[in-house]
Amino acid sequence: MAELIGSYGRFVSYPQAAEITSLSVRSLKRETAAGNLPCYRLGSARVYRLKVEDVAALIQRVA
Repeated sequence: MAELIGSYGRFVSYPQAAEITSLSVRSLKRETAAGNLPCYRLGSARVYRLKVEDVAALIQRVA
């Protein structure tokens, strides 16, 4: 976990999360819509980010 945070930071974008998980961006957005992967809006911009911990937990649940 510390290695992922060191490489990517605390929050990642959908493309970065796709790199980590080897899933597509579309699949990650489906997981978010289903409530399995929470996403966060940072600031007032319409930019959504995922916590690295949540992405790692998704990998553990699926595997």
